[in-house]
Amino acid sequence: MTTATQPHLLVRGSEAKRYEKLGIEVFSELSERAAEEILNLFVLVSPLQLCDVADVVKAANRKKHLRGLFVEQGRDPHGVTAMLDRADLRTLKNTLVHSDPQVFERVLNAWSMEAQDQLVADATVQEEVLFIRTCALETLEIEMRKLKPFKKAKIEEMLDFEVASDGAYVYWPQLDVHLDVETVRIAKDPKLQEKYKRERIENDCRMGRAIRKLRKASGLRQKDISGVSARQVRRIEQGEVRARTKTLRCFAEAHGMSLNDYLNDVGEMMEDRKRRQG
Repeated sequence: MTTATQPHLLVRGSEAKRYEKLGIEVFSELSERAAEEILNLFVLVSPLQLCDVADVVKAANRKKHLRGLFVEQGRDPHGVTAMLDRADLRTLKNTLVHSDPQVFERVLNAWSMEAQDQLVADATVQEEVLFIRTCALETLEIEMRKLKPFKKAKIEEMLDFEVASDGAYVYWPQLDVHLDVETVRIAKDPKLQEKYKRERIENDCRMGRAIRKLRKASGLRQKDISGVSARQVRRIEQGEVRARTKTLRCFAEAHGMSLNDYLNDVGEMMEDRKRRQG
């Protein structure tokens, strides 16, 4: 089924079959006119092929249909710049130069799932600044020291990271830190921070009411939750604090349930209340 964001790929050479497996439409040749009509066109070429596709790329870009120009980086990174300049494509903002085919696949998969704004294509750290390229080929940057997990981190710990294969997050194994696109956007935007804070408080209150209702339905008192003080139970049920996984496990055990089943019941109560209020 064709969707508004379904990607189309122009790729030269033997790489076409690799990307056909992703379930997208792949072309080995395109005319300028066809490029103007195709929505969400991506072009994947080597530096030497840039001049061959330059007119097609410009035609798609004029119509604002070009979503990405992927250039495979060879041994000489300066060669890519020279060939982009030769093809008069150097000023395109949606150009992605990379040596890892998985980066291109992440972008194409994200567009297929209509999640290009939420997923990471690639990331780099330069002088304690994190640069994330989303699968929409938007660049986000943030000073890492402004993020709590990195305030006391060593430089070598900051540089030791990897991008999840599906682009869901960037992961720092030494620090055990996962960072996704939404978190970076919130950290950069005070308005989003305020909105996220309000939503978190509202969710904590809804969850607290659901926990309280489930406890009462099971005939349990606040002091009957082993491992959690009655005062802490009260604060959780009033939405003043968020229950951690360890605490929720104590609730589940007091109800004679597994953690997963307990959370499912809490979630159902939250959804039921939300539907009735709506």
